[in-house]
Amino acid sequence: MKKTILATLVLSLTVALLSGCFSAYRDAPKDVGKTDYSVDKYRTTMKFYDDFKILQLTDLHLGIESNMALQLEVVKNAINESSPDLIILTGDNFMYASKGVVESLFLFLNEECKSLTEKRGGRLTKFAVTFGNHDNQGDYPRYFINEVIKSYATTDGQEIADSKYAAFVDYEDDNLFGMTNYYIDLVDDRTKASDAVDVKYRIHIIDSNTYHYMGPDYDYDVVHSEQLEHAVEIFNSATKDRDYIGLAFFHIPFYEYQEAWDQYLASDNPSLVGQGEYREHVLYGYENNGSYEKLRAANILAFFCGHDHINYGDFIYNAQSDNIDDKAILSYGVKATNQLYHDTDMIGYKTITLKEGMTKEEFLSIENIKENFINITGGYEHYED
Repeated sequence: MKKTILATLVLSLTVALLSGCFSAYRDAPKDVGKTDYSVDKYRTTMKFYDDFKILQLTDLHLGIESNMALQLEVVKNAINESSPDLIILTGDNFMYASKGVVESLFLFLNEECKSLTEKRGGRLTKFAVTFGNHDNQGDYPRYFINEVIKSYATTDGQEIADSKYAAFVDYEDDNLFGMTNYYIDLVDDRTKASDAVDVKYRIHIIDSNTYHYMGPDYDYDVVHSEQLEHAVEIFNSATKDRDYIGLAFFHIPFYEYQEAWDQYLASDNPSLVGQGEYREHVLYGYENNGSYEKLRAANILAFFCGHDHINYGDFIYNAQSDNIDDKAILSYGVKATNQLYHDTDMIGYKTITLKEGMTKEEFLSIENIKENFINITGGYEHYED
């Protein structure tokens, strides 16, 4: 009898603790503020160089039980091997983490960016972050992660002087759902005004949010309508120059990721449609709310997510269409660590190299994917003795 009572108490306490972890972000709609910031307030810039390289890291799942020295060494290897201009973390960076774990990751990233910038003679390396469904399952307030990252962000052009290398913008009191809805313009000259600058590529960092209450349980959330309208407004009014190629980085995939994979499998010649492998179902949000269509209309041609740990690759959606506006690249990152579930041959990272002067047709080609979208999947060797 005592054992039964004890077991019940333990179970109740466990449920309460888990509910507490989840409540911080499951009640997120209550956290949406009222301030309407203009889209230029969400903008930051980097100078564009031909062969501008992005390193995508995803699903690190760092927590209180992680061997942080080992895990950060694995991330360091990815950075050293790829020598990127921009590091983008696409969510589930943490799971049951402490404040110390959060602080150690972003201090590490800032120091790595500083070191790489110095090695490259002042050519900046910066890091950007969006969040997944597990990031706020930790021993810290909802906006703690944002505040830590913000401490490493500074005014455009002041990165080296201030030793701050985060490309990050967020307003706790804004009227947008989610905690990352900013964009990075890769430009010819960071000192030019928005009505004179030449935007080469625009990188949207979007919060695909966490969970949605479905009655007895929760399903994955989606990008919300005001976030989608925000992206369209960015395209329409952020800069006079709209002749650029847009990319979006987020965590939870869209329904169209499954369609892209099905099209790949049905193709007579899959090597002309994409590259990579799906080993699990696409774990998309609770509804298809038109996120892909809206973001595609915001001039976003390539979409990069994480979330599904044993899927990776790059696929041309609607590759057979003659209409360029029907097409996009749908891309999974490569899981970066051995935390939580994984396949040992699918740990690593992705690099995306952005070329000067590409047309939309050239960008949305299998030739561009095979040359400039590189999936490194041999990273498990760093965990072997």
